[in-house]
Amino acid sequence: MSTASPDTIDLADVARSVRRGWRYVVGSVVACLVLALLVIAFGPRRFEGKASAIVRSSDAGGSLLSKLGGDALGGIAGAAGSLFGSGGTQLETEMQILQSNSVAGAVVDSLLLQVQPKDPSSLPATHFVRATRLPGSFAPLRLEFKRAGDGRYAVSGPGVNATVSAGAIVGTPVGTITLRDSLPPQFSLVLLDHDDAVANVGKHLGVKKAGGEVLSVTYAARDSITAAAVPNVALTTYLARKKTSDRGVNAHRVEFLAAQLDTTGLQLASAEQALKLFQERTGLLDPAVMGKLELEQASDLRKNLGEVEVEQGALDQMLAQVAAGRMSQRQLAAFPSFLKSAGINDLLSKISELETQRTKLLETRLETDQDVVALTRSIANLESQLVPLGKAYSGALQKQRSEIEGQLGTMAAQLDQFPGQAQVSDRLVREVKRLGLTYAALQTQLVEARLSAIAEGGDIRALDAATVPKRVAFPNPVLTTAAGLGAGLMIGLVLALIAGTHGRYLEGPAAIERAAGVPALRFNPATPLLMSGRPTVRTVLLIPLEAGLATHRVAERLADTALARGESATILDLTSPAAAAPAGASVGGLIARLEAEHALVIVRLPGLFADSTAAALSESRPVLLVAPSRRVSRRELTAATDTLRRLDVPCAGVVLSDAGTRELTAG
Repeated sequence: MSTASPDTIDLADVARSVRRGWRYVVGSVVACLVLALLVIAFGPRRFEGKASAIVRSSDAGGSLLSKLGGDALGGIAGAAGSLFGSGGTQLETEMQILQSNSVAGAVVDSLLLQVQPKDPSSLPATHFVRATRLPGSFAPLRLEFKRAGDGRYAVSGPGVNATVSAGAIVGTPVGTITLRDSLPPQFSLVLLDHDDAVANVGKHLGVKKAGGEVLSVTYAARDSITAAAVPNVALTTYLARKKTSDRGVNAHRVEFLAAQLDTTGLQLASAEQALKLFQERTGLLDPAVMGKLELEQASDLRKNLGEVEVEQGALDQMLAQVAAGRMSQRQLAAFPSFLKSAGINDLLSKISELETQRTKLLETRLETDQDVVALTRSIANLESQLVPLGKAYSGALQKQRSEIEGQLGTMAAQLDQFPGQAQVSDRLVREVKRLGLTYAALQTQLVEARLSAIAEGGDIRALDAATVPKRVAFPNPVLTTAAGLGAGLMIGLVLALIAGTHGRYLEGPAAIERAAGVPALRFNPATPLLMSGRPTVRTVLLIPLEAGLATHRVAERLADTALARGESATILDLTSPAAAAPAGASVGGLIARLEAEHALVIVRLPGLFADSTAAALSESRPVLLVAPSRRVSRRELTAATDTLRRLDVPCAGVVLSDAGTRELTAG
C-alpha cells in the first residue's frame, strides 16, 4: 500500500469534525446565550459619559525664522515635523497627561469619589456627602446607614456604631465624612483611601483619539451624574494645569528674556550716560577723527611758527642794518611782506612820485632850491616811516609767534592726554555697542519666544462637554446578545475541532494518518492494493484492530493485485483454531515453506495479541492493519502502532474495510 501523508489540514476533515461535533456547537451557543440573558437581566448597570477636546499640534516651524523665511523654510520645517512625527507625539503626550494620576487625583477630590455609594448605587457620592477627610492608606470600609424613628440615622460598620443626624459629621477609624441634609431612608457607603480611589478612576477613565486632532474622554460609572461629571472635571483640571504649572519651555524663555531685557536696558542707559558725560567733559567725540585733526593742526601750527620765525629774523636783521647805517630806510620796502602790503605800496608810490618831481626840478634848479629842499624833506619823512612800520611789524610777528607757541604747548598737552582719553572713549563706546547689540538680540529672541509660546503645545481647548447619559451603556441588550451568540459559536467550534482531533474515535484516512503516522486508505474492490517495498516484501501480515473484523476481502484484493502483476500469491488463514499449522509444524516454518513456493504470502491473523500472531511477527514481515470503515478507536490504533514500534515490526499502513464485523470463512 502506498499513500502520502498530507502536510496541510484538509478543510473537508475540519467540516466533518464540526458536523460530528454539532452537539458541542449547539450546547455552547445555548449556554452563552443564557449567560448573556442573565447579564442583561441581572448584570450591574453602567452609564458612560463622553467629552471631547481639540488638540491642535504646534507648527513644526514655530521659530521666527521659519515664520518669516518664506515658502522654502516653511517647507523644510513642515518636512522636519512630518519626519519626527511632532503631531502624533503631541497628541499622545496630551493623552498620557489626561490619564495621569495627578488629573485623576483632582477629579477624586472634586467629586468626593473616595466615597462609593452602595444600595442604592445609582446616585453620585455628592448626593450623600458634602465633604470628606480620609487621609492615609486603609482597606475599604463599608458603612450602613438606617433612619430611626426620630429622624436620626444609625451608622454601623467596622469600628463604627453611632447615631447621627442628617448634615452631621460621621467619625470613622479612617477619617470623617460630612453628610448631606437630605438623605434616603437607608443606604450604604464604601470608603476608599485616596490611592484606591485614584486607581478606580483611572481604571474607568478612557482617553483615545476620536479622529484628526480631537481627543475623546469617556468614563463609565454606575450613576449617570458621575459618568458625565468625571470627564468634564478631568478636562477642566487638565486645561487649568496646562495654563499654569505645565507651561512649556518657551513660556519660561519669555519670562527669562523679558527680565534680561529690562536689566540690559538699564545697563545700556547707564553706559550711554557715562559716554555722554565723558564727551562733554573732554570734547572727544571720535578719537580717530579728533586725533587726526589735532595732529594736522599741530603740523600746520609748527609750519606757521617756522614761517613766522624766519620772517621775523629777516626783518630784525634788516632793521639792525638800517640802524647801523649799512642799509637805507628805503631798502626796508624790499622786504617781501612789505611788498605784499597795500599801505607800504602806497607809501612807495608817493616816494616815487616825489623823487620824480625832485628829479624834474633838479633839471632846472639847484639842490638848495626851496622847492627841491621841500621835496627832499618830504621824501625823507616818508622813508622815515618805513622803520617804525618795520618795527611794528616785527612786534606783530613776535606776538604771533608767542601765540603759536602757546597753541602748540596747549595742543602738546592735549596730545599727551589723548591716548588715555582715547582708551577710555573706546571702552565706553565699545560698552555701549556691546550692550546695544545684546539689547537688540534679546528683543529678537523675546519676539521669537513669544511667537513660539503662542503655538507651544498647540491650541488645546474643550470641544464638547459631557452630558448626563439617558441610556445604560452596559449591558446593551443587542450587543450583549450578539456577543453571547458569537462567543458560543466560537467556543462550540473550538470544542468540536478539539473533539475531532483529540476525541475517542477517528474517522477517515486523513485523521488516522495524523494520529498514527502511517499511510491509511479506504478499501475499494475496484482499486488495486499495492504494497510499498515490493519486490523485497515476501510476506504481509493482516491483523484486524477489532476482534472478529473480517480481513478476507483485503487479503483477496492483495492476492489479485499480485496475480495481475504476474506474481504467484497465496493466502494463509490463521484466524481460527481449525486453520492452525499442522501438528509438528510451527507457524514460522509454515510461512517459510509458503515463501519458498510463492512470491507473496498473505497471512490472515486473528488479532495483535494472539499466539499465532506472536509466532508470525518478524522484522521482515510488514503488518497491514485492518480497521472498520465508519470509525476507529484512537486508543486501540495507538496501542497497536506503539506495540509494533516497540517490537521493531514495520507497519505498512491501515486499510478501512467496508466488510461486516463477523469473520467470513473462505470456502
